[in-house]
Amino acid sequence: MSPETQSALYRYLLTIGDDELVLGSRDAEWTGIAPIIEEDVAFSSLAQDEIGHARLFYGLAAELVDGDVDFIAYLRHKNEYYHARLLESRFTVFYDPEGNHEGSVEWAKAIVRRFLYDIFDELRLELLVSSTYEPLANAVQKIQREEKYHRWHGETWWKMLATTSKTTRTYLEKALDSLWPDILAMFEEAPGEDMLLAEGIIAQRTSDLQDAWFERIYPYFKEGNVPFPGGKVGLYWDFWVKPCFGGRQGEHGEGWDELYDEMTSVRKLAPEGAW
Repeated sequence: MSPETQSALYRYLLTIGDDELVLGSRDAEWTGIAPIIEEDVAFSSLAQDEIGHARLFYGLAAELVDGDVDFIAYLRHKNEYYHARLLESRFTVFYDPEGNHEGSVEWAKAIVRRFLYDIFDELRLELLVSSTYEPLANAVQKIQREEKYHRWHGETWWKMLATTSKTTRTYLEKALDSLWPDILAMFEEAPGEDMLLAEGIIAQRTSDLQDAWFERIYPYFKEGNVPFPGGKVGLYWDFWVKPCFGGRQGEHGEGWDELYDEMTSVRKLAPEGAW
């Protein structure tokens, strides 16, 4: 593998690992405050899975550069994380000074984020199974069973929100309206993907996954009669919302500043220490 290809692969692995770590960290915040006790358990399990998957991809990245997994996870500069912006926002109950909150909408946002990201991740992993970089192909095979459960969980909650009542349907639509620019930004490419494609390390660029993703998610919108801001033009999908790109280049919002400081705080107490 050439140095240029190795560098591109390292960056690509960070992108996947960062997606998983950041989503897992945000999902973990629902432990103890989810709307039903079963979801306290479920979201904790989902979060644990995602952080475990992050460690797997960080391990592959570390092997490429003879690096350290924990350094990669917790000691990079905050602008050296390349997750999709969708994954970094806090979606838990927030009380204003008068004691009001929109907890149900925040829960709907967490469900929408998980479900639509999981379908994106499902597509990404399906293609990586055939990677010419054998360690990556093998790693993906290990986690696909867990990802199927993630998909089932999100699908179940999506249908509940879409069909249970007008109120739950309103929560779902409000969540979608606020998230579409960040949802579509999942398909932003990492630098060097053309090189990885030419080497067979990836089968498609991240941006190339978008049409297949639309094909998978659209039936859920149609079945529940949920508004969908796009349509198919010939063989391709056209969307009427502008993506909020930047995450894959290390450009993030205020939600990331907060999460980064929190999730790296313990490690930074003694960065050279043996834990």
